[in-house]
Amino acid sequence: MRCLIVGFGSIGRRHFRHFRDLGCAPMDVFRTGKATMVDDDTLPPDNTYTDYAEALAQEPDIVVIANPTSLHIPFSMDAIKAGCNVLIEKPISDSLDGCVELAEAAASKGVVVGIAHNQRYHPLIQRIREMIASGLPLGQPLMAHAHMGGYLPDWHPWEDYKQGYAARKDLGGGASLTNIHELDFIIWLMGPTTDHAGVGMRLHPLETDVDEASAFIMTHESGAISALTLSLAHKPQRRTMDISFTGGNIHLDLLNGKLELQFADGGSETMIPPEGWEVDHTYRDQAADFMASVNGETGTFTSVTEAITALGIALERKE
Repeated sequence: MRCLIVGFGSIGRRHFRHFRDLGCAPMDVFRTGKATMVDDDTLPPDNTYTDYAEALAQEPDIVVIANPTSLHIPFSMDAIKAGCNVLIEKPISDSLDGCVELAEAAASKGVVVGIAHNQRYHPLIQRIREMIASGLPLGQPLMAHAHMGGYLPDWHPWEDYKQGYAARKDLGGGASLTNIHELDFIIWLMGPTTDHAGVGMRLHPLETDVDEASAFIMTHESGAISALTLSLAHKPQRRTMDISFTGGNIHLDLLNGKLELQFADGGSETMIPPEGWEVDHTYRDQAADFMASVNGETGTFTSVTEAITALGIALERKE
């Protein structure tokens, strides 16, 4: 399969490496030259384009959209119209404008389009999904709370954080969009929502024009409720999820790779990922799953419809 990576910053290079290692060839890149990272000699594209139409004219089988969030829809739409299968880095966009039309275009062209929420490929999150689906060993989920918090100035030490996409409203930044992974997987685990509400923090300790912290609460079709808190402005970093069931509780620590089960009778159990597993494998497995879907298999990746739902919730926060 021929693969085109759109945007060659840190996430674009990660996608490039995994699709290359999975056998895609040639590996092409469209870039504007605005990436702040120094080029990596271990990731040489077969072809580099500065004209997007020219890049699409090479008829890539897969296009990975890894440029700033505010550019996702127009670049994805052009790729779909060219008959390409498209993997869009999360979130799908910073606006709902054009999202439904993108889904319709994909269906019309018969191409596969997915959104890159790689946390769906974390073995502990997948284990929680299995437990919820089976009801074993904890019963029915009642309440969940997920939290993702970090300190944006520490994310990309090679650049001025205020110039990065996450800190700029015009590029689709902010806590609720940048950290939308949690919103995606809490709905994936707890089920579709019926009601929701969100608020954005009015404080701006990082001096940006985006929501530097946000909170959401949701009611799910099952009757369960969930809460979500997201932050770009605190440290040390923390990424956790707690779910209360009819038969116990779980605590997930994503940074330390540990899932703790507490049973109603006082017993407990701890789960960890397989030996040798690392977070980068979520991106590898996501790429492999997307390629398999292009070949006709059913994928786990976030669909356009699911991504639109998560984005709609994220955008409805009050500030």
